[in-house]
Amino acid sequence: MRRIGGVLAALLLMVLYATPAAAIEPPVIDPAAIPPDETGPDQPMEQRRVCAAPTVFPDSNFADRPWANDYLRIPDAHRFATGAGITVAVIDTGVNGSARVPAEPGGDFVDQGGNGMSDCDAHGTLTAAVIAGRPAPTDAFVGVAPDARILSLRQTSDSFQPVGTRTDPNDPNSTRTAGSLRSLARAIVHAANLGAQVINISEAACYKTTRPIDEHAVGAAINHAVNVKGAVIVVAAGNTGGDCTQNPPPDPAVPADPRGWQEVSSIVSPAWYSPLVLTVGSIAPNGAPSGFSMHGPWVGAAAPGENLVALGYDGNPVNALQGEDGPIPIAGTSFSAAYVSGLAALVRQRFPELTAAQVINRITATARHPGGGVDNSVGAGVIDPVAALTWEVPAGPAQVPYQVKAIPPPVQVPAPDRTPITMVVVVSVAVALVLGLGALARRALRRR
Repeated sequence: MRRIGGVLAALLLMVLYATPAAAIEPPVIDPAAIPPDETGPDQPMEQRRVCAAPTVFPDSNFADRPWANDYLRIPDAHRFATGAGITVAVIDTGVNGSARVPAEPGGDFVDQGGNGMSDCDAHGTLTAAVIAGRPAPTDAFVGVAPDARILSLRQTSDSFQPVGTRTDPNDPNSTRTAGSLRSLARAIVHAANLGAQVINISEAACYKTTRPIDEHAVGAAINHAVNVKGAVIVVAAGNTGGDCTQNPPPDPAVPADPRGWQEVSSIVSPAWYSPLVLTVGSIAPNGAPSGFSMHGPWVGAAAPGENLVALGYDGNPVNALQGEDGPIPIAGTSFSAAYVSGLAALVRQRFPELTAAQVINRITATARHPGGGVDNSVGAGVIDPVAALTWEVPAGPAQVPYQVKAIPPPVQVPAPDRTPITMVVVVSVAVALVLGLGALARRALRRR
């Protein structure tokens, strides 16, 4: 009987997973699940790989502006804003600071003794450079918001792994490398509490709709950062590969589901928390969506993400990473998100009265819309920094509507009413006194 029951249970699960009813909806946020504001790893970590470093292709010329800066007209945008007075938190692999990437320590969630100012993966430093790299007379590179303040929070690293073995290889919360959705949630809370007005998250955790995981802490952290602290959160759409299998496009036969939530097979977190976050896909130099960029109904905008230039550990321009067979171009939605985070800093400087939702609205409303106005590869389109800083755009709602569970007020337990008991005690004492006095009086009379 046990064996038959197990077979029936397995068949039932197969039917449930195969049915179209497995379609998903945007996640519901439970603000009560907010994690504590604590730095440090979830568990002890150890470095198991030699640190990586960015590099340069032979015969590279950095005297000319990177194509992405020309495509986005960054020099023209700097006539209106440079990010001055704006703090951008970079939740990434850490930043190796330099004169041109003067990041400040924001906390370490990988190394118990770290402060966030160590990049062992050749990623966080590049991200910070794209956002706010300073110019220099020796080359033409400059970040999108070169006067912004950068806070570095090291939350993940491929070079570090938990001491011991992982328990579930299919669960992003039990990933082999350092970094988890749990530590990401704490990093978001910490960045928001440090006063970051923009938070860049250039990472993505993918999992199948048929294998949901508990990430309530991430949603609560995002809600805290956006709706409580007023931060703009920009996240990467994610790159295909591994658990990140490409999502199919929306089904035109289902007009009631124009963004294709029913077709989603791979959930990308924290990308799917749009519109509380602005999720960014990648484009190539010709303007076409990058083949590696994850699609989804949560994609809100796009920015350059291929053949990029950034600043290395020493503050000099780099355009390659170390691949297994030699240098490979810098590419990925991580850096697309960085361009948009830089733009968010410019918008926040120029329009300080706008809320986080209104900053995102201005960026998407002024983007170069694709055919149909929006799609799942580039969202509202490729960002246009000059338009975002100059067009007359309705501010839009101060907050975006989102499914947030209401936290019930605490149950007020009234203190026990001891008045009748007190009265009984008082009356009893009074009666005792009267009786006692009466007895004394009688005794006195007898003695007489």
